[in-house]
Amino acid sequence: MRCQDFTDDYNARRCKRTASKIAIVKQTINEKQSKLWICDDCFNEKMYSNQVFKKDLIQVTELNKNRN
Repeated sequence: MRCQDFTDDYNARRCKRTASKIAIVKQTINEKQSKLWICDDCFNEKMYSNQVFKKDLIQVTELNKNRN
C-alpha cells in the first residue's frame, strides 16, 4: 500500500513511497484511534519534527517486507 502521509501541506500531495509501517495514533479531537500507513522516511520526519504526532502515537507495526 502507498504511504498515506502528505508531503506538501499547501498542495496536499501524498507521498509516493510504499508504506512500511502502520502507525496507530490517538485523535485529539474525539479521543478515537486512527491507522496511518506510512513509509520509514515520513515516519522518521514526523517523529523528529511533529511533537503532537509523537505524543499521540499509540502503536507502530512493521509491515512484512518479505512476502513469499
